[in-house]
Amino acid sequence: MNCTECTIHVGSAPMTPTIERVQTKKRPYLRPADRRRQLLDATARVFDRGGLAGITMVAVAAEAGVSRRLVYDHFDDLSALYEAYFDERLADYLSAVDRATPGADTLGPVAVGLQVAFRMSAADLSAFDLIVRDTTTPELAGPRRRLRAHLEARWLPVVDPDGVDPQLTVALLWTVLGAVVALANQVASGQLDVDRATALALAIVGQTPHVLALASADTQEGTAS
Repeated sequence: MNCTECTIHVGSAPMTPTIERVQTKKRPYLRPADRRRQLLDATARVFDRGGLAGITMVAVAAEAGVSRRLVYDHFDDLSALYEAYFDERLADYLSAVDRATPGADTLGPVAVGLQVAFRMSAADLSAFDLIVRDTTTPELAGPRRRLRAHLEARWLPVVDPDGVDPQLTVALLWTVLGAVVALANQVASGQLDVDRATALALAIVGQTPHVLALASADTQEGTAS
């Protein structure tokens, strides 16, 4: 009997022996900086769909098509991933402001910041909104400090040119910034165009020295009484 012609029968069905080959798809190699870029881009997509609560190491790994272990190789924990993501969103905003050329008028630096804010993508605006409003998430404290330093350098000379009351000035500055974010959300939803939003915001900022003077006077009167 020529065994090279043999087939194996189980019941009535002939079976020919075969060798099963398992092919493992290798993940393409990326340089560390490129891999980090890939993971932060994946984080942006996850955030865009599910907000801050949607960002997890597992979700980012799945979005990027990599293992969770690889995400941990680039970010020690979820806090590090949060801070890196929001730092980058803020850096994008600040870079856009730096690239723009302010006008010759006093409100030039403020107008530039407003124009950039009102043209943000929906995802970047959501991140910026959290940096401004969310004071309970520790990972946002660093980006918020950097935003505050930027605003104090660019906006304080306009908001409080006479240095009336530093504490009141900073409080008013963040109040105005909250209004700017609200206007930016209206622009993003199509309720308001960029030019009208800018005009309204500049009108608000233009009144801040008067508002500060009134608030400071009221504070001093209250202290004296």
